[in-house]
Amino acid sequence: MVLELIKDREVWDSFVDASPYGLLFHKWDYITITAQHTGYRLLPYGVYKGEELVCLAPLYFRNTHGVKMLFSPPPMQAVIPYQGLIPAKEFDTLKLGKKEAVMDLIVKDLSAEIDAISPHYLSLVLVPGLADVRQFLWRGYAPKVHYTYMIDLSPPAEAIWGGFHYKLRSKIRKAEKAGMDLVRSTDISVLYASLAERFSQPDMNIPMISRRYFEDLFQAYPDRLAAYYLYDREGALTGAVATQEYKRFLLWMGTPRIESAHAGNECLQWLLIQRAKNEGYPYLENIGANTPDLNFFKSRFCSDLGMYMEVCRKDMVGALVEWAYSSVANNPWLKRRVVSYID
Repeated sequence: MVLELIKDREVWDSFVDASPYGLLFHKWDYITITAQHTGYRLLPYGVYKGEELVCLAPLYFRNTHGVKMLFSPPPMQAVIPYQGLIPAKEFDTLKLGKKEAVMDLIVKDLSAEIDAISPHYLSLVLVPGLADVRQFLWRGYAPKVHYTYMIDLSPPAEAIWGGFHYKLRSKIRKAEKAGMDLVRSTDISVLYASLAERFSQPDMNIPMISRRYFEDLFQAYPDRLAAYYLYDREGALTGAVATQEYKRFLLWMGTPRIESAHAGNECLQWLLIQRAKNEGYPYLENIGANTPDLNFFKSRFCSDLGMYMEVCRKDMVGALVEWAYSSVANNPWLKRRVVSYID
């Protein structure tokens, strides 16, 4: 196995397109735009077996006052739940023993490169479905488990609807009777304004990453990213959410509940479930299962939990970095100083 930095966008994107683990978060423009706006140096690694590319690993490096950090994805306001490794399309067809051997070689080469970079803190968050992290554990990495909400779209729409709580169905029916208009748009201004207002609340008090970041992403992927707005009969906004529509229908960013006489967020999610099903997506994913304040609302729609893994490694300096980030999550004063790339 050989680890190399990939500079060819076509090679990178064609691999992502072919791999069942490749998501929009992994595409070339997505990772380069993210690096540009978050202030990290992008390290787009490829792992080769001879001439064959067998894995991609987009890593983000930063050296701040001598503290070296290596992430995939970069933390916080980039709004990327996971990236990590992207095995080749053939990976899932291999027998278990062969999978283990391939993963061992991938992790061996990647770990050697990580050792050469010698970050004080490292975090790789792998995509759902790539749960075997034993090769990392055997090399001294620590595991963390995360979850995401999944809705299986293979049953008939009536069966999905029947799985909702009766009170949820009642709220949606009332909203539909009141008259709702769903609009798909590439204009993020209304959505961004609502999110920015939420992040300015006293319990958070942190500015969003620049609006230009999201505008650049939407410009790069106009067919894959969308803002959905739900309006009532009088034209008042009752719900808004951004989606990613590439291999899976993913509810990416949503606004806080908008004050309305109608259950806008509930109706919006049901309309998007139907839309995703009609467009042939196998399931809809609603990120946010790791946020307790969101669980009650999101779990009422979902048929299952998906799991994804994070592997971390830190030294004493890295432990201080981890403490700082955990403190940042609850301290607006620190957020504004530690997360220097935020506008």
